[in-house]
Amino acid sequence: MTAPEQLPSDAIRLDTAFGTFEVAPADVVSFPAGLPGFEECRQFVVLSSRELDPFKCLQSVEGPSASFLAVDPRRVFPDYRCVLSDVDRARLGDPDEDALVWLAVVTVQAEQTVVNLRAPIVVNPARMLGYQLMPSNSLYPLRFELTQLY
Repeated sequence: MTAPEQLPSDAIRLDTAFGTFEVAPADVVSFPAGLPGFEECRQFVVLSSRELDPFKCLQSVEGPSASFLAVDPRRVFPDYRCVLSDVDRARLGDPDEDALVWLAVVTVQAEQTVVNLRAPIVVNPARMLGYQLMPSNSLYPLRFELTQLY
């Protein structure tokens, strides 16, 4: 997210469940395949604020209902690692893997809060491309209960 004084005149205003944000068009991440269950939404921004930290909000710019609470999976498992296949690398525009942004979707329920570590969302900030990985051989759980963050 760009600082308010640096926003261009064509800034995008987003009213979200986490507050109102203004973002620059350059901050929009394209998800060419959409996200599972939200394939029609292909443009998202990663929002952060002091109030949300360490969480982020992955917010569609095409509709306020497509919004996901997320966290860097390394905050849950410091040694978290996902191996990108050749297909994944191609989808992300052949990224520098050290520069990738990793997000794991968090689901808040009445009784517990869980994070999906099996199918992370990965963003290549150099190309502003994103994709949700669906590795068939992941050892990480689909629903890991969050009790605290490191």
